[in-house]
Amino acid sequence: MELTLMIDGKKKTFTTGFISAMMYRKTLVMSKKLNKNTFDENDLDAIVDFIVELFGKQFTRDEFYHGLAANKLEQTVMDCINGIISGGNEALGIGDEENPN
Repeated sequence: MELTLMIDGKKKTFTTGFISAMMYRKTLVMSKKLNKNTFDENDLDAIVDFIVELFGKQFTRDEFYHGLAANKLEQTVMDCINGIISGGNEALGIGDEENPN
């Protein structure tokens, strides 16, 4: 999975490789937050913190908020969540020889 942010006026691309089963579990929790009837800034912060963790804390919450265009926020969140949920074995790292467990 890849994510590009503007940091210090430059585009920086971040990638994530191995996705643990725990991250899959957290993805399910975040998915439920998105499906609530009410959604507030605390829910959004929790989802952004999840994305920061997903990408191995290569950037901060503030860097995410300041580095992503507002019109790309919703799609970026959905891409991250759907990428894990629909990624199946590949997203979970099953069959990955570097991470056999």
